[in-house]
Amino acid sequence: MTPRTKARLGDFRLSISRQIDERTAKPLVLFVLETSQSFAAFRYDLTVEVNQNARAISFRILGLKTPGLNLPSAGRARYVRSFENLKGTYDITVYGLDGRPSVFSVRITARAIEVLKPPSTGQLEVVTDPSGGMTAID
Repeated sequence: MTPRTKARLGDFRLSISRQIDERTAKPLVLFVLETSQSFAAFRYDLTVEVNQNARAISFRILGLKTPGLNLPSAGRARYVRSFENLKGTYDITVYGLDGRPSVFSVRITARAIEVLKPPSTGQLEVVTDPSGGMTAID
């Protein structure tokens, strides 16, 4: 019998898109960090610590927490955060559960979000909307 390997959280996906806040009508940049692994029993929340400097944003993944609702549903663990007034080039760092950083650069303009330098490790996939399409969020 072959030995079982330890299950691990897996890799992550970071989606970056432009949004409009329906309440304030302000433009936002939305970051959605989620696991690539889907969970069958619950849609967990990722616990993430965020730090923002002038031209750098870091996301440190601390772990999983159970969802607020008791209703079971399948899906990926996720964390959502929006930022106002992001324009220009930013260095983004995502620290995985093992502490390894994955660093990349993006340029955010009024028309598009473009990845300038891809992630430094294979543990992170970055997805952007190259057209810069804006959708409303509430």
